[in-house]
This record gives sequence, structure tokens and C-alpha cells, in this order.
Amino acid sequence: MERISEVITKTYQKYSPILRKLNISLDIDFPDTTLTIENKSRIEQSLDKSMRSAIKRSKNGRITIAVKSGKIILSDNGTILSKNACDLLSSEHVKVKSRVGFGTTVIID
Repeated sequence: MERISEVITKTYQKYSPILRKLNISLDIDFPDTTLTIENKSRIEQSLDKSMRSAIKRSKNGRITIAVKSGKIILSDNGTILSKNACDLLSSEHVKVKSRVGFGTTVIID
């Protein structure tokens, strides 16, 4: 088992320079750094894919990565996605939601 904080820290370090150049702020919120995950590679792939998508939508915006109730929640205040797009981006372990005024949220189990 790996700590979820290691995956998020790796993602933060990878994307911080890119986000600074694009004038997108990245906030991290995971109060319990001792939480662990079983399938590190699946989580890394899902988080990486979600970050790339959020960056495309969030020009001069904000992206937040949070951990709540054992789930990684990535949200952005960028373009709103249609219900069909959300359904296509969702999978067994990833749920995508998008609402006007709230942006897009990706929940990774």
C-alpha cells in the first residue's frame, strides 16, 4: 500500500511549472496524509488524465485536488461539460460532474 499523499505530491510537482506558465492556480487539500491506496498506478493514471483535461478547460483559472472520504476530488472552474461528455469521461472508478457556476468535478474512487 502507498500513501495517497505521495501520489498527489508527485502530481503537484509535475504540473506546477506548467500551471504557473498558464496562470492557473493549483490548490491542494488533504488533511490526513496517512491515508493509503491499493492500486497506485490506476490512481496515478486517472489523476494524470483528469489534470490534463482540467488544464485544457481552466484558462487563467483554478484547479483543486482534495481528498475527502477516501476519494480524490479534482475540481476546476473552467468550461462546463455536457451530461453526455461527463458520461463519456466517467468510468467504473471515475465519476465526472459539471454544473454552471461550479465548473467540473472529477471524483476518483
